[in-house]
Amino acid sequence: MSTPPYPPDPRWQAKQARWQAKAARRQAKAQWHAQKQYYRSYWRGWRRPTFVGPVILVAIGVIALLMETGRLDPPQFWDWYAHWWPLLLIGLGAILLVEYLLDWSRPGVGHRPVGGLVWLVIFLVFLGWVSRNGRLVGPFAWQFDGDNDFLNWMGPEHDKDLQMNYVLAAAKPTVTINDPRGDVTLGVSSDGQLHVNAHEVVHRNSDADAQRLFDELKPKVDLSSGGAVITVPEKDGTSVDLTVQMPASAYASVTANHGDVTADGLGSIEVTDNHGDVKLDDISGDAQAHMNHGDFSAHGVRGRVLVDGSGNDLTLSEIQGSAAMNGEFFGDIHLEQIGGAVHYHSSQTSLDIPHLAGALTLDSGSLNVSKASGPVQISAKSKDIELTQIAGDATIDDSDGDVNLVAAAPLGNVQVTDRTGDVVVTMPESASFTVNGTASSDEDVRTDFPLQITRSGDEQTLAGTVGRGGVQLQLHAEHGDLELRKGEDVTLASTPPANAKHFHVPAGAKPNTSEE
Repeated sequence: MSTPPYPPDPRWQAKQARWQAKAARRQAKAQWHAQKQYYRSYWRGWRRPTFVGPVILVAIGVIALLMETGRLDPPQFWDWYAHWWPLLLIGLGAILLVEYLLDWSRPGVGHRPVGGLVWLVIFLVFLGWVSRNGRLVGPFAWQFDGDNDFLNWMGPEHDKDLQMNYVLAAAKPTVTINDPRGDVTLGVSSDGQLHVNAHEVVHRNSDADAQRLFDELKPKVDLSSGGAVITVPEKDGTSVDLTVQMPASAYASVTANHGDVTADGLGSIEVTDNHGDVKLDDISGDAQAHMNHGDFSAHGVRGRVLVDGSGNDLTLSEIQGSAAMNGEFFGDIHLEQIGGAVHYHSSQTSLDIPHLAGALTLDSGSLNVSKASGPVQISAKSKDIELTQIAGDATIDDSDGDVNLVAAAPLGNVQVTDRTGDVVVTMPESASFTVNGTASSDEDVRTDFPLQITRSGDEQTLAGTVGRGGVQLQLHAEHGDLELRKGEDVTLASTPPANAKHFHVPAGAKPNTSEE
């Protein structure tokens, strides 16, 4: 009689079932990964690159290059962007539509990825909002306008006014002011003493925090035998507007980080302003300004004016001394009634004019000078130069722009070189001079005077003597027309005022503010 087999162990059977299920899950997972890799490779094979990325990259590179070379004004560009940034979305959509139509006509070429374009659209919208609510000051930096939109994020506004009075010991005191955020207004005190008015603005959620900051923001005034030093502490979410009255003979030195500086009726002044406008009126001594962003104007200065750094508009009028400007100013520059010499230097334009009896206007594409006495020296790039009633010597070097010069008596030697552009020189009808002008053979050469025009190879020459000769005209138009016209007899008084002070300041240097 045989022995029956042992019954199967249920626990062993359950364990085997778990092992088999786990092995099946691993096999299914491996199969799913293989299928995923297959579809990924399949779709990548059908994916086609889009034109949007390269177009935007090229556009950003061109804009950055134009800004760095001074051919594009950053503030003007960001102002344009603030108003017209939706056009970029329209252009982006137009490119995608063109790509869709091209792909639709060729159904087997695959699709184009658009996932990254979502982040690009978000970035363009955000940049448009920032430029709309703030003032962009560079390709990748901005500052918010004076409406304190940025500060409002830190809480509601609290304000407080302070008034402080001090007696100054010096007859000609030096008043130094340091205000990291806020406008600074300077004037003359009626009693010859120092009066400081402060308007403190604090953005905090609680009154207790605001009151604590008011106490910390109180301007610190350090008196000495030579004058006073006024210092405003720097705190986040705060600003302090200062109104300071001082003796008319005082020398003021102002350092402002975010805020406008205005001065009227002082002796001499030096301003350093990183973000803000500077306006000076009725200054009896010298005026200096070191700008970073903003407009500068000076009117009625009886000394000298020096401006350096970078900024937007620059306006000078009724300056008895000299005017020197060094740096990149991307707005409009206007000068008139300058008693002394005029010096300007930037990456695009350099000029020296010993006496400017008329006016000078300079913008991104043109330079206009009227009623100036030489020796006038101008070197410019991408500028149309218009010079009228220029007496004395003149040396003009230009590229990518036309040069039009009208000479006045007393005449001087004139040298004009233009690599790409027309050269037109007008001499008085009764003038005596010797001319040597050249232009390429495919350009026009004309003259109102009895001079000979010859052609040799690829060059034309305008040469000869008018009247008794005398002053020399050297004219060269490399790629442009050359014209010598006959104009009216005009005499320009070239003697500057007796009280004018002259100085020449190399690029980056500071003039001495002491009296000559």
